[in-house]
Amino acid sequence: MRKLSVAEVHKQKIVELGLDPTALDLTSIEAIAAALRRAANFLCPCAAPTLVRSVVGPLRGLVDGLEEVKVLVEDTLDAVIAHGDILEYNDVEESPWRGTSALLYAAPAAFVARKSGAVILLGVASDQLSALPDDLEARIEYVNHLRRLSPFPGENLPDKLVQLGLIELSYTDWLRMPPVETAELYLLRLNRLLDAAQPSHDVPGLLLLDPERSVRYYRGRWVEPRSQSGRFVARRSQAYGAQLWCYVQLHNGNPERLIDLPISGSRWRGCDEAWWLQMAIDAKRGEPQRFRIRSGPGNTSIMEFFSPVPMWARRRWDAVSEPVPSSGCLFAYRLAEAELAEELRFAREVLWLDALTGSAKRQ
Repeated sequence: MRKLSVAEVHKQKIVELGLDPTALDLTSIEAIAAALRRAANFLCPCAAPTLVRSVVGPLRGLVDGLEEVKVLVEDTLDAVIAHGDILEYNDVEESPWRGTSALLYAAPAAFVARKSGAVILLGVASDQLSALPDDLEARIEYVNHLRRLSPFPGENLPDKLVQLGLIELSYTDWLRMPPVETAELYLLRLNRLLDAAQPSHDVPGLLLLDPERSVRYYRGRWVEPRSQSGRFVARRSQAYGAQLWCYVQLHNGNPERLIDLPISGSRWRGCDEAWWLQMAIDAKRGEPQRFRIRSGPGNTSIMEFFSPVPMWARRRWDAVSEPVPSSGCLFAYRLAEAELAEELRFAREVLWLDALTGSAKRQ
């Protein structure tokens, strides 16, 4: 029996994931996303940390900087969930001693059709690596966490995919977003809910998103409570499962009242509401979260973001642009010049973001 080299293991596992071993290795976002989808088929329903461990664990001894890879897997899982390959719902079995935990579910194999005739593939095949026959599988374009199919001349891809058993999702429903409102109104609405919350003095494992810290380094904004007073987006621990998202009022570092996110009746994830709330807080303080525009190849621009955004914003950019490798930012998208003005308007008016001064392209 011959011992395989690390490079040979990478190549073999990439092939097993249905990807190109000459272009990708196991630390590429395409491979991580494929591994997450495959693991979801076997493990879901489960909590997010379980899925992350299932992908990170087998990489021990195959990659350098396993902790950095773990962060990449966590970020890729966020993107895959936002895109719709994996769904996140609150556990229906809520109990007062355990709280509410979020569970992940593998979405069924589905697609969204574009006006161009191209389709965006979603979900997880239940019994195999792909829901598509080999000829269509070979035509999939993998771009980070996205999978796209473009039609041949005269080919009706949506009809063909429906006949293969994939579910067609409405483009409008897939991109559904909450009503547009100002940062002031959104913050006022959440503050009223917090005003009405019962006093809460014992909150274990509390971590705060500190608005005083740089909006250009999201992970560095998380701090433990000390002597802060005010209202903060936060996470809190629970007996089982991932940390819960919440909005908390503190006085000298001590919790006074708290509401969990998502709020009752919301269709969004807790993190979606928390990230949008933090955007409102930063905008209201006069220190909005930032994005950067730089020139891309040809007639394209690249939008670079430094903080996470709600799933409905990621889906919008998945549809109109292309995710690209990011350096010095959290994630980035390349878009055609014709799309730039509209996406700048969306970032500023809906997400309350602001472009960095001195960026490669100023609008």
